[in-house]
Amino acid sequence: MTAMATDIDSLPQDLLVDLCVSIVSSSPTPRKDIVRLRASCRRFHEASKARKVGQCMPVKRERAFRWLDAKGYFAFLRSCAECGNLEASLILGLDEIYNRRRKSLGLHHLHKAMKGGHRVAAYTLGIILLQDPQTQPLGIKTLNKLAAMDLPDAPSAHESLISGDVLIATCRREAASAMRDLTWTRLHLRPRSPCTNRLCGRVAKAGKANPWSGEESYSFCSQLCRWTHELYKFSELI
Repeated sequence: MTAMATDIDSLPQDLLVDLCVSIVSSSPTPRKDIVRLRASCRRFHEASKARKVGQCMPVKRERAFRWLDAKGYFAFLRSCAECGNLEASLILGLDEIYNRRRKSLGLHHLHKAMKGGHRVAAYTLGIILLQDPQTQPLGIKTLNKLAAMDLPDAPSAHESLISGDVLIATCRREAASAMRDLTWTRLHLRPRSPCTNRLCGRVAKAGKANPWSGEESYSFCSQLCRWTHELYKFSELI
């Protein structure tokens, strides 16, 4: 035991941190493994508390923990989010908005995840902002920026009037899945009012669904119509 402790003491701290990251990244029960590491020796206890470990924690694998200890689960998420864990920020954002009714704090978490590059958080933030007339323009801008990520040559705020983006479809499914896992809340949207433009919402390429998203592309008369269509598609999944 003393020899093993001496060997660990001789290892650089960065290496121990990377070892902790490797363990949690591949573990089906990362939280439990971190607890065991912290109990094993002083060096691992210190290394496991590094920001990099919390940032890389695969929090999705700990969903069952919520049903066993909700308070502990959200404390765990908050500690990971403080380390820059984007997935934790996404889950906290959804929880604050739909379960705790603290929209401002929830939007803060989602914005933090989006700024870190989390695309599903960007989609979720855009969809939520889109539902409020006061923040609707910002929601449209957020979704346009996200859609542009799927088009390497497009400007950063690409404003296409055609739906069917693979990235948007992927984010929609993942955002809906995250929301279903976390809350019983469902979006209660008013029935859609038909656009006065008769050509709005027509199939852009009849019979030619996108092979990657499996969806047909629709052509709209405005950004508002395009993203309102997306909002209703999202609501259908939850």
